[in-house]
Order: sequence, then C-alpha cells, then structure tokens
Amino acid sequence: MLKSLVFLLLFGCSGYRFSQQDNPLSLYGIQTLAVPMFYNYSNLSELHTDFTRETYRVLTGFSGLKLINGYSPKADALLIGIIKTPEKLMESVRASNLRLAQLKAKNAIGTNRENFYIPGTSDVQLYLQIIVIKRPTEEELTLLRSGLSDQIRGNSKIIFNEYLPLRSIYTREVLDDAGVQVVGTQNAGVQRKVLKNLAVDAAINVRDMILYAF
Repeated sequence: MLKSLVFLLLFGCSGYRFSQQDNPLSLYGIQTLAVPMFYNYSNLSELHTDFTRETYRVLTGFSGLKLINGYSPKADALLIGIIKTPEKLMESVRASNLRLAQLKAKNAIGTNRENFYIPGTSDVQLYLQIIVIKRPTEEELTLLRSGLSDQIRGNSKIIFNEYLPLRSIYTREVLDDAGVQVVGTQNAGVQRKVLKNLAVDAAINVRDMILYAF
C-alpha cells in the first residue's frame, strides 16, 4: 500500500510539472536567458541557424523565463549550443541499403560499365551539446567553446551540460533518363529537409531535458 502511494505521488508530481510549463530555471535564480547563435563544429554546413531558431522558439513556452536573442552580459545565464558530428563525413551521413546502379538507371549508365552500387538510404547522425551557465567570464566561454567542454563537471555556475544524440534515416531518390540530371539536387533537398526536422526534434528534446532535470 505504501509503495503504491509513493508511486502515485511521484507520478502525479511528474505529470503536473510537465504540464504547467513554468520556468524550471527559476530554481537557480534564472529569470533571463541569453541564447546566442549555436556553434557548428560539424562537417555539415548551415546547421546552426535552424538549431538556434527552433530551440529559441520552443523555450519561449516557459512562463516566467525571458529569452534574449544573442549574447548579453546582463542576462542571468547563457545557453550555449554546440553541434557536432563524427570526424569523417562518411560517418556523419552513412550510406546503406546499397542497390545495383545498372538496375536503377540502366539507360543513363549503359551496359558497358562494371557493376557499381548506389545507396538507397542515408543515415544522418549528429550530436547537440547544450550548456546553461550563469554569467560566464570570457575565459569560461573560451573553455566551454573548446573541445574540452563535454568534460567539465562540478562547476557551480554550470547548471546544465548535456549531450543529445540525433539521428534520422531517409530514402534517396534514384531516377533514370532525364531525371539523372536532377537527382543530385533532389537528394540534397531531401537531406536539407531532414536536417531541418532534426533541428525541430532537438529543440523539443532540449525543452524536455531542462524541464525534467529540475
């Protein structure tokens, strides 16, 4: 009976905390949060804009938390976002489900070439590091922007320092005849859309991580 009561109390509090959307950072005296442009340390270009915008947008849902777009020394705390990928591009966007090219675009490739394969799907993997630190100094910012930031723990000014793994698998287009000329552009567009969707998912995960962390 006692165990059931404890479970109900925990479950009820958790559900209430998630639904109320109050500013969870207020427990640390944070009423204003500056959100500068995220740092893109990945091997994929132009990610930082979408990731910054979506995270900023989602965090506006916290009642009692004032967000500042960009760096501000007057803010109670700073949110630092760092986007990373594996070192090699072929590890960031892994080709999978290989298909025989001659079977998919035989008119464009012809029959006199040796068999080679093209990917049917691509597996995109990213990592987003989120740091919330109270009134950092220039020296602290330099350290947090370095490759050592994920190892920093035990600092009373750092409220939050977590990693988010992000992954998406998408199907690549394969066209024959005249379509061969546009397939590269089409697949690039598909990848851009996938990365934008990952930015949306990451923002929601950031919100939930901060909410449940406190």
